[in-house]
Amino acid sequence: MNLPMQAEKLLPHRGQMLLIDSVLTAEDETGTVLADLSTQGISKGPDGNLLPPFYIELVAQAYAAICGYRLKSTGKSIPEGYLVGVQKFQIIPQTSKKEWNSNELLIRVQTLGDFDGFAVVEGTVSREGITLAEGRIKLFVPQDESIAELAARTKSGENVSSWQL
Repeated sequence: MNLPMQAEKLLPHRGQMLLIDSVLTAEDETGTVLADLSTQGISKGPDGNLLPPFYIELVAQAYAAICGYRLKSTGKSIPEGYLVGVQKFQIIPQTSKKEWNSNELLIRVQTLGDFDGFAVVEGTVSREGITLAEGRIKLFVPQDESIAELAARTKSGENVSSWQL
């Protein structure tokens, strides 16, 4: 498999919920993803700038796409993951109204640690070399098939109170 690769081949998100466009690099614990703001609808405010919660989602989708690429390149299936926490995430105020030459955002992620399906990921969102947001997020990707099945049943609305792991 060659990079860059379209994100829609690596993520379940579709339509306006797919915020990233392609994976540019994917190495051991790091990677870089591209997002084109010109195609975003629900993520932009009236002024055309990205709404604050979507910076976090960009980092989460970047991590998921990079993990998906690594798994797919080794012939494994891509599991669903869940954003479970945000830590020390900041949107960096821009001191002046900048006229951007490009609609592209670059998202860099690095896995700081993972344990039994949980990961702490550090991410940076930049535009034309200027950092717009940075911070850490926590994600959960079920590793055990029984946990993945429980999550799928919960998502479908099935009563799982008596279901045994």
